[in-house]
Amino acid sequence: MVEPTETTGILVRIGHLQADPEARIGSGVLHAMRQYLLNNPAVKSAMASEGVSDFAVLSTDSHEDLVQRMSQNEFDIAFCTAHDFVSQRGDYEVLFQLRRPRDSYDPRGQRVFHSGVIFVNNRSPLFHAEAPVEMLPELLASSQIAMVGSYSAPGYVYPCLKLAAYTSGTLPRRIRFCGSSEEVVKTVINGLAPMGACDTGAIESVLAAQGLTGQHDQLVRVILQTDPIPASPVVMLPRWLPRTSVLGRAVQDAMRTFFASNPTLPRLEPGNNAKYMDLRQNVDAFNALAR
Repeated sequence: MVEPTETTGILVRIGHLQADPEARIGSGVLHAMRQYLLNNPAVKSAMASEGVSDFAVLSTDSHEDLVQRMSQNEFDIAFCTAHDFVSQRGDYEVLFQLRRPRDSYDPRGQRVFHSGVIFVNNRSPLFHAEAPVEMLPELLASSQIAMVGSYSAPGYVYPCLKLAAYTSGTLPRRIRFCGSSEEVVKTVINGLAPMGACDTGAIESVLAAQGLTGQHDQLVRVILQTDPIPASPVVMLPRWLPRTSVLGRAVQDAMRTFFASNPTLPRLEPGNNAKYMDLRQNVDAFNALAR
């Protein structure tokens, strides 16, 4: 946590997960953003007009902790996964969607999205099968599938829903949980599990990092792709939204400029709660299957 520079005034709290494998927005980025906001003339003026003394960066250790604290409106601004957002019960509204290089963008709907993939390694009987989808129930019954933790929409929730459609509505029973999509890819390629589910683009990213670019088709085979998933949001409590708050408008502009100035960071695209309705419905469908 960053302590406020003054002892009086309102403190605007910026919450995030300490290590988020999807959004990849760490404490260092948010500390730098905080300093940028404090040095921004428009933000400084708006802070004075609305009685705000400082911004504080608050880290959480788990998705469960982040969701619980968001449900209690403990943060004014939060960086979270899409799954975290639809799981919490706070009053937040989506301000931005994070647009990473491997995400897709629909200019008509101004929507950033990605998807998950289900894939096998070259030792799996599905790798050379003419109808691999038909063999999924048998493989899932006898082998592990590597997946990201249960908070992940592209690495767990959506792949589970896709697999359930081919296995009479049942969820995978033998799961090897990994900390990130990249870890899933390494687990499958190294033969620790014959099958995996991960974020689209993670396979290519791992292969490139290992100097194996161009060997995708020799090492793995994608069996299924999930439905589109909305990108990770940046959310804000209603009192600070740009439509009602001078500070909210200044912070919105300053955050967009800060992220755009660093090519290693995602871009910030406009967002709203409606872009997450289908995700909320799919999470509810998953929870119904998991009962």
